[in-house]
Amino acid sequence: MIRIFLVVILPLLAPFIVYGLYVWWARRQRAAAAGEGGAVPGEEPVPWLWMALAGAVLMTASLLLVGFDRGVAPGTKVLPPAFVDGEVVPAHPAD
Repeated sequence: MIRIFLVVILPLLAPFIVYGLYVWWARRQRAAAAGEGGAVPGEEPVPWLWMALAGAVLMTASLLLVGFDRGVAPGTKVLPPAFVDGEVVPAHPAD
């Protein structure tokens, strides 16, 4: 489940999260400026299309990265981690 979150959901939502943080920061800055006698500018339009496209590109890139990062050749026999002589031996291809 965590893999799905890190590889699919997080890259898709990252642009929206970054934009939300930017809006929060900008509103605080405007409120501080208005408190000093400055005028509060109008709301800017939200770039939903660009954020969705950026999220789709990040999601596609992460899926391709995971798809091409195999570690070992297909069909290779891999031995699982084992506890040998008091130490954990990590997983490794069979000789």
